[in-house]
Amino acid sequence: MVGMTILHVIDSGGLYGAEVMLLSLMREQASMGMLPILASIGEHGIKEKAIEREARRCGIRVEPFRMRAGPNLSGIASILGFVRRERVDILHSHGYKPNILFGFIPRKIRGCPMVATLHGWTSAGRFNKMGLYEWLDSVSLGLIDQVVLVNEAMREQSRLKNRFGPHLMVINNGIPPVDVESPFTVTFPDGPSDSHIVDFCSKGFTLGAIGRLSPEKGFDLLLGAVKTLIPFIPDVRLLILGEGGERATLEWIIRKQGLQGRVLLPGYVPDARIYLNLFDVFVLPSHTEGLPLVILEAMQAGVPIVATRVGGVPNVLQNGKLGILVEPSDISALTEGLLKLKSNPALRFQLADMARGVVKELYSSNRMADQYRLLYRALLNLDK
Repeated sequence: MVGMTILHVIDSGGLYGAEVMLLSLMREQASMGMLPILASIGEHGIKEKAIEREARRCGIRVEPFRMRAGPNLSGIASILGFVRRERVDILHSHGYKPNILFGFIPRKIRGCPMVATLHGWTSAGRFNKMGLYEWLDSVSLGLIDQVVLVNEAMREQSRLKNRFGPHLMVINNGIPPVDVESPFTVTFPDGPSDSHIVDFCSKGFTLGAIGRLSPEKGFDLLLGAVKTLIPFIPDVRLLILGEGGERATLEWIIRKQGLQGRVLLPGYVPDARIYLNLFDVFVLPSHTEGLPLVILEAMQAGVPIVATRVGGVPNVLQNGKLGILVEPSDISALTEGLLKLKSNPALRFQLADMARGVVKELYSSNRMADQYRLLYRALLNLDK
């Protein structure tokens, strides 16, 4: 069934790693002759989300579903009605909200098999609203036909370890090439368009990071490392591309540490990956990760990397062969890793060059899409 219809369901908060991976997957699926549809969940009053706009630009069919927050039977019914009308073959969820909405519904009622891709988890604690959602998410995963992790290291997470058996599998994230033009390939503009960001990066040794401004990303530790680096790298500066709830905290740290002028937080920037070539070093200081797309993009762009040893990052960086790995939550180790790259330009070039070759070979979006195609066929019993 080459023309199988896949309904991808997501409640997106911006164009970050999970969204980039999903759009890349859908582009590849369309090029393979499948019919991917984006079911974009959102609350009433939201006109158009960034992922919807980008999907339409790429020629992907978008179906917005606006509903109230929380458990929503009418919202579930509207999407399942769409599944029946469009004869959807596979329901593919991305994130805890669609997992919870549809995971507890029996396959007979859903009308088709369900796949859930886990892009990574945050740790919210037990005794709050987010903790409840995480618990419900964990329970729902046991009822879904197939759960996909984006890297092998995620199997060790407490909510997954020794659970789900054959219903749990790994398909590594992938990114499209930048040197092949097609309707389903990410195309890069001529270069960064924000002159303020370009000017900022041109004035010193630039450390760059991309991601939501949220606690698990560890950007507060990165600010501490920058403060420590000043006596050794007088022109050091830091650019963080992304937006989120930690902005006020990070701005307070910047003022307290006297880092005004050295740190730029321009917020969410469309096509943030086009700014990677402005970085002298890409830094990923996260406390937790799945397999972040941005680290693959940095490898593809040929930017040397310093990253924490979390999630699938050590595997992608081949335990330090392709980048500097440091322990999470360790400002001293992070600082030492950055100093090591600053003092050794030859090492920066060597690491970046090897990483570029590996990401092209092992982490392509085409390879990722083909593995999902085989999974869908197995769930639909097409190979028997």
